[in-house]
Amino acid sequence: MNTIDPVCGMSVESTKASGQETFQGKTYFFCSTHCRDEFKKAPQKYTSATAKPAGCCGGHAH
Repeated sequence: MNTIDPVCGMSVESTKASGQETFQGKTYFFCSTHCRDEFKKAPQKYTSATAKPAGCCGGHAH
């Protein structure tokens, strides 16, 4: 299943994700451990109704 990394907006295949986190009952998948770590610091920043991904590649490589 393809999903969108909520931090950078990159498309991620859930079975190949570099990490995942569950927040408020929903599981999010990440392109890198950097994005997962950013999400863990402030998940509400990336899950609010007005949240927009920062864009790829905010200081990290894929």
